[in-house]
Amino acid sequence: LPPFALGGEIATGGRVPGLDIAALGELVISGDDVAYRPWSYPQQPGKVHIVQYMAATRSASKINEPFTDRIKTDLPQGAFLSTTILNLDEAMWGTTGLVVSELKSNKSQFPNAVLVADEAGAGLRQWQLEKENSAVIVTDAAGTVRFFKQGAMSAAEIDNTLKMIRQYIDQSAGGASGSP
Repeated sequence: LPPFALGGEIATGGRVPGLDIAALGELVISGDDVAYRPWSYPQQPGKVHIVQYMAATRSASKINEPFTDRIKTDLPQGAFLSTTILNLDEAMWGTTGLVVSELKSNKSQFPNAVLVADEAGAGLRQWQLEKENSAVIVTDAAGTVRFFKQGAMSAAEIDNTLKMIRQYIDQSAGGASGSP
């Protein structure tokens, strides 16, 4: 597979296609000030990366809540990069302000998390994801996709994925030089 696909399906063993989100983008908080800056994937090579892309709806946020709750309790914070991208293009009319307020609250609670507002749905199109859904992508420190799922993860998938993430975190911490 090429190092970076030009777009299209995300597949285990491949690379996540590059993505640029210029409309809104990454949420940045400085004191009481809230701003956005353009965001691009890939981010921070050399770290295990968990990316969740979801419709900005209450139902989509619940789809993989059991997984995201376990990330907060079962993994060493700071040892991996966590990015949540909300597709505001799929938000119910009139709810964008509530979604943005929730983003700010989450960023305050988890300052190391990367929270991205995708105003135009660029990720949905670029990564060819399902509408009104939630997708989870896990890459190792080299950027190779190790897990990809759209829709709800089963309890076994959550357990196995967390175990796999811990193994890749341990590998990247022990082999920071990049050698196997």
